[in-house]
Amino acid sequence: MDETEAAPPGRPPLLTRVTHSGTFSSLSLGQFRLLLAGTGAAQVANWMEMLTRGWLVQELTHSPFHLGLIAFVFGISSLIASPAAGVVTDRIDRRTLAVSTQLISAAIALMVGVLVVSGQIELWQLYIMAIVSGVSAAVNMPARQVLLYDVVGGENLTNAIALNSVTANVARIAAPTFGGGIIAAAGIGPAYFTEVAFLLLATVATLTLRVTNVAQRAHIPMWQGVREGFDYVRRDATLTRLVLLNVIPSVLIYPYVTLMPIFANDVLHTGSTGYGILLSGVGFGSIPGGLVIAGMTRNKGRVMSVAALLYMGMVAFFAVSPWFPLSFALLIIGGVGWSMMAILNQILLQLQIADDAVRGRVMAFYTMSGGLTPFGNLALGAVAGPAGVQGAVAAFAMTGFVLAGYLGLGSARIRRL
Repeated sequence: MDETEAAPPGRPPLLTRVTHSGTFSSLSLGQFRLLLAGTGAAQVANWMEMLTRGWLVQELTHSPFHLGLIAFVFGISSLIASPAAGVVTDRIDRRTLAVSTQLISAAIALMVGVLVVSGQIELWQLYIMAIVSGVSAAVNMPARQVLLYDVVGGENLTNAIALNSVTANVARIAAPTFGGGIIAAAGIGPAYFTEVAFLLLATVATLTLRVTNVAQRAHIPMWQGVREGFDYVRRDATLTRLVLLNVIPSVLIYPYVTLMPIFANDVLHTGSTGYGILLSGVGFGSIPGGLVIAGMTRNKGRVMSVAALLYMGMVAFFAVSPWFPLSFALLIIGGVGWSMMAILNQILLQLQIADDAVRGRVMAFYTMSGGLTPFGNLALGAVAGPAGVQGAVAAFAMTGFVLAGYLGLGSARIRRL
């Protein structure tokens, strides 16, 4: 099947409609398959980074506060850089941005690995690396999200985002288990070197990508661009609600991951191998959830809202579970809800954007919610010290449950999407 159709002279070829429907229909597009390869490799590296950094901080400090604080530093750096990153994404070739930021991440991982192996690693160095990594991630995330739209176009977007998410979550399963095994067998340094290898694979895949749907580049001053992106989201009530629904788990739910080393060591007594397995639990559940979304055509807003409640409820139950098998099962069920919530949220957001010239800026404001996670990390780390990690995580998850129910199912506008 030809993937492109004729276009007027001087313009790039346009993506045609996929000639068959179904859960895997976007895989008929060769460039999308190449994009998936890069996504998979990059996500393996990202999850290995989270695992190895968390375990390294735990070994250096044995402190839930520092686990939360270093995640806070990473996230706040990303949060501050995100508005400008959105303007950059609308100005510069997204493939170039993705490649550049992946190479920066590879350089950071290589430096940390060398410092660990040489016995010269110190906590302050990790904080500096976290700042650089946060800024790099602020550019990489919207660039890769909009690159997905550039590759498949709006008509194939629902299926493509779902399959892209499934690929990312396969990596989420593989990376923590694989990384935990490397740490247990060879140490933290080799785990960082493995991360570098995956980032280089992602870079090669991204470099060979041909983008066929290229939006007109925005040539505007930086602060004007930031203001235009903010105003575009603010004026559209649906966009505003979708962004807020993404903020809730970022602040109240995701921070539990930074305390996972304590759950693995002190609550469930499973060590580094169990730590990696627990991190993969949500990923296992996310695969069937993503495949369901890949074939979905109706009731996206309603399903997204129910899925958010499922995810947050399962995290609350996980927090109080004393048994490793039950904890792992709860995370798998939660993963079904998480993937359906996250995928549908992004699909509805991208479909709601009518002007391609601001797509990068809107997606940057959307991904800014991830930069708010550090505030949740900091608060959760502070509460978990005196109150215990189990009670703190359960309380945060139930608060998110109530707020998501109000913004999602409590909104007729969202239910109609």
